[in-house]
Amino acid sequence: MNEGNGHGDLARAALTVGLSVAPQYEDGVPVLDAMDALSDAPSHAASVSEVLRGFGYTERWQPGEAADPNEGIRKAVKCGDTQVLVVHVVAHGRLAETGERRLHVVGRDGKNLDDPVSAWIGLIENHGNGSRSRPMTLFILDLCHSGDAATLAWHQEMRVENRRAWVIAASGRDEKAFDFRLSRATAAVLRAYLDGNLRVDAKYQHIPLSTIAHEIDRAVTEFDTPAKGLHQRIEASRIPLTASIDGLPFFPNPGYQDPGSILSVVDAGIASMLDEALDPRHFMLRGASAEPLERGLGHGYFRGREAEVHALTSWLNGRGPGFNLVTGKPGVGKSALLGVLVCAAHPKLRAETQTLWSSLPVKPGLNERLAVVHARRRDLAQITDSLARQMGASEADRPAGGWETHDLIKLAQSPLCEPFTLVIDALDEAEKPDDITQALLLPLARAALGQNPSLRLLVGSRPNSRFAALSELAEDTGAVLDLDCAKPYDVYTALLQYVQDLLAIDTPYEARGTADAAIALAAGIAARLTGINDPTWPQGKTRLPEWGEFLVAGLYVRHVLTLPTERDPERARTLGLAVPMELPDLLELDLARRADQPYLRPVLAALAHAEGRGMPERTLAHIAAAFMLPASGSGPMQTADMQEALTEARFYLRRDIDTDGTTLYRLFHEGLAERLRAYPYGPQGQEQA
Repeated sequence: MNEGNGHGDLARAALTVGLSVAPQYEDGVPVLDAMDALSDAPSHAASVSEVLRGFGYTERWQPGEAADPNEGIRKAVKCGDTQVLVVHVVAHGRLAETGERRLHVVGRDGKNLDDPVSAWIGLIENHGNGSRSRPMTLFILDLCHSGDAATLAWHQEMRVENRRAWVIAASGRDEKAFDFRLSRATAAVLRAYLDGNLRVDAKYQHIPLSTIAHEIDRAVTEFDTPAKGLHQRIEASRIPLTASIDGLPFFPNPGYQDPGSILSVVDAGIASMLDEALDPRHFMLRGASAEPLERGLGHGYFRGREAEVHALTSWLNGRGPGFNLVTGKPGVGKSALLGVLVCAAHPKLRAETQTLWSSLPVKPGLNERLAVVHARRRDLAQITDSLARQMGASEADRPAGGWETHDLIKLAQSPLCEPFTLVIDALDEAEKPDDITQALLLPLARAALGQNPSLRLLVGSRPNSRFAALSELAEDTGAVLDLDCAKPYDVYTALLQYVQDLLAIDTPYEARGTADAAIALAAGIAARLTGINDPTWPQGKTRLPEWGEFLVAGLYVRHVLTLPTERDPERARTLGLAVPMELPDLLELDLARRADQPYLRPVLAALAHAEGRGMPERTLAHIAAAFMLPASGSGPMQTADMQEALTEARFYLRRDIDTDGTTLYRLFHEGLAERLRAYPYGPQGQEQA
């Protein structure tokens, strides 16, 4: 339902009508039970008109004593140069006493206007020459009984994609509206989006109308005065559960960013076609191996692991035992290895991500029978549901008690097809991984290792005693890839190439005058993290850092690029040898460098507690405040401070989008979350508070 391709490409018009009622007299004396004059109605209409101008609307209403809103609305609807129209009316509303008893606006003379509001909607929807010639119109009706216009039976029966008229009403059909609450809430909410205090994700060209309505309803509820019994809830156009109206063009998103990177193109073009639990962003970003420098998917930086790439490529192509396990310490590259190979094998990702996997020494073949799940923060039901959907099952096929292992095995069975390949990454970060292992993965692994299996299973996880039975099963068949067991020299060679490649694009070290320093810097980092050629480390002794060398190296390169460029190779090597050995030390190094940003650590500490797909800004502002120093005061973190901290922390974050368009945030690596949960106030602990 999206119209237009930019913020200013649609002709937008607004009619914001505020109708006061002339005082009523009998024999020169004011009538005691006369309706309220609504003397402030014009000013509330003007307030909404002002904020609509910020969204590109031109005001068409010219208030006057004899002006008739009916005529103004008819003209606006029939005007051929208007594509998007907002009609805001703040006045008295009255249901007709006879006939269909439809909603009417009360004019200045205290009498119903001739046309009911339903006629305005019909003027748009029932146009004989095709409704597409009528503007997309939003009615914001601050009237008593205005829910009548939002719940017209004939209008609700229209297909959502054919509707041109939409309604946000101040109250239900049999309810009253008070104190101009809808107008006040509308102006406040729209202004908050313009000011950036409310936001939807930058990928949304327009703020979803359902999100706007939700925020307005929240604001109206806050105006409630229980002591007076004046409760009010808005009513709005109703749609089927299966319908989406995210593309309605009424309110351009001030924070919209035109998709320019491959990641944005992939998100817009194919992510919506992929199952949510597959989490294509996870596999693409990890496969690109460039998250430390925020380079998205423009280039692939996966380096080394040639033996593992050969082994897993052979397995993905159907050879070897039916069950395989990839394990290793945090940050060692499990997800990077799985990510780059999944991108190469997945039918919906292969073509779009060619730059990520094209340099692999061998490539897995395209696999049309591939189901993939990123298990982080997902439970057993979410994982099994996703696998079933990716294997071709519909919601109607779902058993009443949920999918069981034998159901998935049945879905995979086909006498004419190769076995289904199932890939589960980040098992250790799932919700209740023990349950997932016992109820799902062990039975699937045993089935995959049986005779004539209908499926093959590949699992990625940190080593953990909770998965001992799964590990033993893989070890019994010789199908364990432990990335911690790589030869130090192989890791050194791969790290050396990886860091050199990171430095060779869009950094000061790509210049001819710094080329030798770049090589020396990379050599120093690789030496320190592996013990190979490290003058401070006994030769022949194995170095086993707690965190993965590639993750630490990438983060340190990011830190080095904030320092003055080192041109002398010897000093550059010394700088490389200064890389912290552990990821938490690197985090603290970065945060110590930014001690002038007091909101950064509280925001990161709060996000360490994010569940599921992430935490929205509204929640984050309250939780982050709990990690502020007492001198910072009480109450939620100020929006501007929080958003500035989110910008500074963007490297450490993964973003997702909630169903209402709001952005969800979480830390990109569970190891960072563990560190910040343990030391939310800093390495010295609680005494800093």
